[in-house]
Amino acid sequence: MFRRRRAALALVVVFAAMFASLLGASTALAGTRPLGPAARIAPNATCTPVSTLTGDHYTAVQIAQVAQQGGFSGNDWTISVAIAEAESSGWTRATLVDTDCSVDRGLWQINSYWHGEVSDSCAFTPSCAAPATHTIWANGGWSQWTTYTNGAYLSHMSDAQAAVNQVSGGGGGGGGGGGGGGYTGTWQAYHAYSIGDVASYNGVNYRCIQAHTSLPGWEPPNVPALWQRS
Repeated sequence: MFRRRRAALALVVVFAAMFASLLGASTALAGTRPLGPAARIAPNATCTPVSTLTGDHYTAVQIAQVAQQGGFSGNDWTISVAIAEAESSGWTRATLVDTDCSVDRGLWQINSYWHGEVSDSCAFTPSCAAPATHTIWANGGWSQWTTYTNGAYLSHMSDAQAAVNQVSGGGGGGGGGGGGGGYTGTWQAYHAYSIGDVASYNGVNYRCIQAHTSLPGWEPPNVPALWQRS
């Protein structure tokens, strides 16, 4: 995507969010965009951005369930839930008409122009949108989503991890255990740790002294309130 186009979209998102805050409502955010040469071929149209949040309102747990059924696992499962919450606030028929007149649709805001292979019916049906999202992700990664590249999804990671843990029976979406009181392997960001868990970081073992879901920057030696050298 061109830098000018990304900057313009960013401004649209900022103004849309400001307008929504005045109304006390959330807005759907710009969704999928391709990477590489395909991003240079943009629609030749201009529209005023319009966002709507309709359909069924899915909880993080419901999103985690359909994301798992769609093929996601591990840490990407957790990220998929966080991105859906950031993109659509969990509304199954959320839409955003972009400045180029393409439309971002559904839980994961699958774009109608860049991913025309995904029909409206599929984009607005979670059980179909989830595997479609998995395919898009598998072929280009999370950087295709605006809320990933701008970091908006990060504020939803804790909620997403809790939902994934619940759906997986407490095992967590980041891999490596996390059941409490056991060795969980190398420390990982976005992993749910329980009191007593032991994780290795830079060759040193640390014991969790406060249950939490880790975030980047929360490496054990940096947060003595959460970890104690074992």
